[in-house]
Amino acid sequence: MSANGTAAAAPPHSLLNSGAAPLAGRYQLRERLGRGSAAEVFRAVDLEGGPDVAVKIATAGGRKQHQRIRNEAAVLARFSHPSIVSLVDQGVVAGSGSRAGRPYLVEELALGASLAEVIRADRPGSGDVALWARGLFGALAHLHAGGLVHRDIKPANLMLSGLRRSPVRIIDFGIAAATGSAPEPGISSGTVHYMSPEQASGGTVAPSWDVYSTGLVLLELLTGNKAFPGTVIESLVARTLRSPDVPEYLGGWVPLLRSLTAMDPGERPTAADAAVMAAQLIPGVPSARRGIPAVRSRADVGPCPAARALPHRRHRQQA
Repeated sequence: MSANGTAAAAPPHSLLNSGAAPLAGRYQLRERLGRGSAAEVFRAVDLEGGPDVAVKIATAGGRKQHQRIRNEAAVLARFSHPSIVSLVDQGVVAGSGSRAGRPYLVEELALGASLAEVIRADRPGSGDVALWARGLFGALAHLHAGGLVHRDIKPANLMLSGLRRSPVRIIDFGIAAATGSAPEPGISSGTVHYMSPEQASGGTVAPSWDVYSTGLVLLELLTGNKAFPGTVIESLVARTLRSPDVPEYLGGWVPLLRSLTAMDPGERPTAADAAVMAAQLIPGVPSARRGIPAVRSRADVGPCPAARALPHRRHRQQA
């Protein structure tokens, strides 16, 4: 979800839709997990015996909201990576109810907290952050190689999976755009506190936007503070005047964070190079094993230690 809407969490055990007809005759909606300006997200039971899933349904009335759902479904159908949330199904709500005619998509249900919740709960360890960073940059490298830019990397769109090989999933591809495309008038293109300077100024879409945004997320995870706090205007202006402050106490992280958040996009590493650099910060991992997870594999070797430190959650995917 982008800057023009906020998600409102529903009561965790409210069965809002237990009497409604299942989507596609298969997915029975349960509690609402979030709501934003573009969509609402529900947990759903697969009546054919599969695992519970997340169902994202466009909010009423707007072409823009409907297009975002279709856009996200198209992106997820095209890309498969261990650190990108998986598409299960898609369609249009049938019948004559209040949601009839709205597009929806069905995604895998993330079982962990978002990194926004991690930041609120406690400051994670450097090793965990490095592990997350390697997976995130690997996923972004895969996306960028396919000619797309996410445009809304932020803590709320990054979900812990509880799995070591792919410990974080990227979600919410509703405003992903082709590399080199011009910004669309009137369309939100990200979340202000995590935008790169050139994204904030309405430049041409580039992979370096995602690299910068991820750098700000990592800096916030390691310090507990937003790099550019304040009002929307204050935050926007600050990033056009200076690079974020990277404390020297972060040690080996300092060169990576400074390069990720360089004001000049030409000085930032590619996502693929950033994945390699982040892997070098993972403690106790032999250098031969520090590569990016293979795109074709979804096998995981065990739970991520940081996931056990947070409350077990069914799903906090954003709308």
